[in-house]
Amino acid sequence: MIFLAIGESVTAWLAMRITFLVASLGVVGLGWWVLRGDARNRAAEIEEPTTATAEHDEAHPKHP
Repeated sequence: MIFLAIGESVTAWLAMRITFLVASLGVVGLGWWVLRGDARNRAAEIEEPTTATAEHDEAHPKHP
């Protein structure tokens, strides 16, 4: 009976450890994905005014 209880606790511990590892990797991966998207959005916001100005100048050429 004691052997059975120890055997189950080791199996449960291993299963919980694997579950925790998978969940941790998922949280880290999701955080990386969100931060990467945020960095891309911020980079696009910085580039936007220069492109908008160039397009505006092309649409309305200056008359001599």
